[in-house]
Amino acid sequence: MTDLIRAWKRIEAWLREHQCTSALSSLHPPASEEAVQSLRDALAYPLHPDVLQWLSIHGGAPLYRAPVWPGGYVPYDVDVLAGGPEYMEEMLEEFSEQRAEDAEHWAQDPWADPLWLPVAGTNTGESLLVDHRPGDTYGSVIEVDYEGNEVTAVRWRSLGEMVCLMAESLESGVPMPYSDQYVRVPRLDEGPPRSLDWKLENASSISGPDCPEPGGVVGPHP
Repeated sequence: MTDLIRAWKRIEAWLREHQCTSALSSLHPPASEEAVQSLRDALAYPLHPDVLQWLSIHGGAPLYRAPVWPGGYVPYDVDVLAGGPEYMEEMLEEFSEQRAEDAEHWAQDPWADPLWLPVAGTNTGESLLVDHRPGDTYGSVIEVDYEGNEVTAVRWRSLGEMVCLMAESLESGVPMPYSDQYVRVPRLDEGPPRSLDWKLENASSISGPDCPEPGGVVGPHP
């Protein structure tokens, strides 16, 4: 059993213990071998092991109905994952048009890459992507937020790291590293239904043992 799978089991146990299972119950069961093979066939690159491990736990979720991941992100199902390359092509085209209009502004902040795979989204248009480029960035989880100060930023070194940090934060109450400036703090929303919300808070406003070092967070994507 991998660290990602073990960590997710801890998360599920915490959610059940705190009677916070509305989003959890919406997650799909593990993706079938046939669905995973279809996804492999749709991509021009091998899937990162963390993505495969995640699909062995849950094959995604109905869009916007299971915001368990920090930031209200809902993991995409296999069919949506398979459309990732086409989505990246559309984003690259849009980025190229914007860069042509304002080359200096967009030169250092790309919106897309052919080897970025969108793995989760929010109901307000933000995306999480797993970097499949060879090298130091391989496996990194990138956030794309068109309304944020950073259009693209690396949030965690891997999907496995993200899930492990989630588990540690839920069990210990220590905020989850997110960026140099912000952390994600797990909060229970009494609802109904009862749900988990990862509040975005300024790291400088949290002092003492509750303020983590951002060691698991890499800075903005170059």
